[in-house]
Amino acid sequence: MNSDKKTIGIAASNASALANIASIGRFASELDAAKFAMAYTIKEEVSIGSFDSVDTKWNVGSFDPDGSMRSLLEALFPDTTEPYRLAESLMNEGIKRLDEALSSNGDFYETLFSSK
Repeated sequence: MNSDKKTIGIAASNASALANIASIGRFASELDAAKFAMAYTIKEEVSIGSFDSVDTKWNVGSFDPDGSMRSLLEALFPDTTEPYRLAESLMNEGIKRLDEALSSNGDFYETLFSSK
């Protein structure tokens, strides 16, 4: 039985941060910003937790219409049995971390491209 997510959600605590990231990062949509946040989390090799209390934002069909995101996550995380649940956690963690970095730095591009 497949128990993976059918919808992707954003934690209530991340909703305004996502809107802010989408606008200052000049993304075409909040979905683009959320996918970017997911990539940021993967790049930073952050260990992720779970975000149980999320508000549904996108269905899997609009999040991943051709299945390429699922394939990518299965390739990057071969032990995962629930790639969409993983995507939701990665996005939420990325949004949280980008928001924290922006709160201390204020500049979106400096936050992303400053050397550590």
